[in-house]
Amino acid sequence: MLKKGLAIFGTIAVVFGLIMFFSYTGANDKEIKLRSLTTSQEEVCKANFDKMYKVIAQTAQVPSEFMKQSKEAFKEIYIPIMEGRYSNDRGGALMSWITESNPQFDLNAIGKLYERLQIVIESNREEFFNEQKKLIDYQREHHNFINSWWNKNIWGLASRGEIDIHIITSAKTKEVYATGEDNDIEVFNK
Repeated sequence: MLKKGLAIFGTIAVVFGLIMFFSYTGANDKEIKLRSLTTSQEEVCKANFDKMYKVIAQTAQVPSEFMKQSKEAFKEIYIPIMEGRYSNDRGGALMSWITESNPQFDLNAIGKLYERLQIVIESNREEFFNEQKKLIDYQREHHNFINSWWNKNIWGLASRGEIDIHIITSAKTKEVYATGEDNDIEVFNK
């Protein structure tokens, strides 16, 4: 009977040991995966910010260059036409100029370029915001996992430390949070 009791106890101890071993290795592996996921997401945020900055900067150059080239093209076409047609004729030149079909400066085209720029800025900022939200969520998930009672007190996973992340923000946001006020509602400060 004693042998049977020892065999049962031994079996229970082995099963318990296996359960504890697999529980620890599972928790350990999950912590490593969460840490890796979070640090990888921070790299995604860096790459996304770099892409966002470059896309916005380059897209913003297009309307300016378009205006510059349009202005030069307008000068090249318009000045010779005016000089050629009206330099010798002083009489009805003004009325003739008003009624003729003249080269037009296309303000709609430049307006569309600025609309495109606005969409590029908004969509890239939204994409970057979403990537930062993922980063924050991964950090939260890691924090909760290593600080759960079992993982903290039994496996000691909290001793590995929290994951530090860097959230991109602005001086304006820091000021608003420090003062608790945001009174700046002017879009175009002059």
